[in-house]
Amino acid sequence: MAIKRKFACVEEDGINLPDYKERLVRASDTTFDNSTNGYDATDSQAAIEESLGTAISTIVIPITLVYNGTLSNGDWITYSNLTPDTRVAAPIDSTFLGFTWSNSRSSLEFDLVFRKNGRTQTPFYTYQIRNSPNKFAQVTGLDYDFDAGDIIDIEYIDQGTNASDMALVIFFIARLT
Repeated sequence: MAIKRKFACVEEDGINLPDYKERLVRASDTTFDNSTNGYDATDSQAAIEESLGTAISTIVIPITLVYNGTLSNGDWITYSNLTPDTRVAAPIDSTFLGFTWSNSRSSLEFDLVFRKNGRTQTPFYTYQIRNSPNKFAQVTGLDYDFDAGDIIDIEYIDQGTNASDMALVIFFIARLT
């Protein structure tokens, strides 16, 4: 990659001259400071290529699900409780990495039961919260593959104090191979 830049000619006394000269600047000839970003690149061209490789290989897909009001035993968490029959689908071949949730209450006691491709299927993951003082939490480190169009069903199981006005964001990472 080459960029033409115009540089003002400056006399020794610091006064700009009226004419400009063009100079070809190559990204590969421009140093890149990698001391604070974790990159291996030491020139701008290599940094561009490293960024491209990283961006393409780590497409994260967040899907936001909302339940307004108090959840009850057996409720299904979907895009919205206003459309409870709209199923949540994996948009592309991807891996389910985890989720984060928040709500308006503390000291909650509930389970979230995750199923793939059917509300009567055997759960692939169950999250339990018991008497937590927090109104939010996150779960990471999950590793469940979904193909494009696979359904993820999330059932709320009441175990005591119910969540209310819940937002749940589930995270997938694209499988590009």
